[in-house]
Amino acid sequence: MIFVLQVLNGLTIGAIYILLASGLTIVFGLQGIVNVAHGVFYMLGAYLAIDLYPRIGFAATLVVVFLITGALGLVLELVGVRPLVRWKRHGMQVLVLTLGVAIIASEVTKLIWGPVPRLSEVPAALAGATTIGPIVYPTYWLFVMGFTALFMTLLALAFYRTTLGILVQSIALNSEIAQAMGTNAPRINSLVFALGTGVAGVAGVLAGPILSVYPTMCFDLLMILFVVVILGGLGSLLGIVVSGILIGLVNAFGVAYLTGTVGNILAFAVMIAVLIFRPLGLFGRAGILK
Repeated sequence: MIFVLQVLNGLTIGAIYILLASGLTIVFGLQGIVNVAHGVFYMLGAYLAIDLYPRIGFAATLVVVFLITGALGLVLELVGVRPLVRWKRHGMQVLVLTLGVAIIASEVTKLIWGPVPRLSEVPAALAGATTIGPIVYPTYWLFVMGFTALFMTLLALAFYRTTLGILVQSIALNSEIAQAMGTNAPRINSLVFALGTGVAGVAGVLAGPILSVYPTMCFDLLMILFVVVILGGLGSLLGIVVSGILIGLVNAFGVAYLTGTVGNILAFAVMIAVLIFRPLGLFGRAGILK
């Protein structure tokens, strides 16, 4: 019984990792950019949900947060990232830029919402528990798993079956050739960047009732997030799903049977063990979509 509960806990936490890491890995696969400020949009989504949910409801909060964090991500890409990419600056400069944005955002968050950790409300329609055979499990946690599964399915279909997906693939393979054939690579890069930050905001909304909401959460989850991305293979959506579930399970069992710190150590240990045998990650060869 306890084993099954920990598996469900791992799948729930893994679902949040998958949502967060999906935007990060797509941007890297498309532009080769490591966005350290990605966690900022996750944090902002969680805080906005605390204020918006009591006023407009859960479904509307998801939509509004997605639009706000997506728009802010678009501004960051247009004002900060795109000029550095256009000027062919070293990737480290983009990393430093996004790190600076993350530090500033964390401090501004303390001024607006305060330094005390908070917890979002569970939506009324998803409150309570669901009985699955002998297992009684929170309905909201099951919703998070289902939402992530649906989202990743739609994301995969979008990149495989739509014109935008084909254009993204062409840019990921060779941006210069794609632009020579008439593809507006900068615009598509901006749209994908905004999509990634919007999804990070939605992940923050979903994580709020499960994990604590506090100003430095944008940094605390970042290391595990990079473990998920690197383990799965940079730019691989399938890798994100597999590694997100794996790290979620490792973390859940580590916390349950050992301590939270040991759970994080085990996550890094798994990543190192895999990279010894597969330096590109589990699905690193497959590129952005496979």
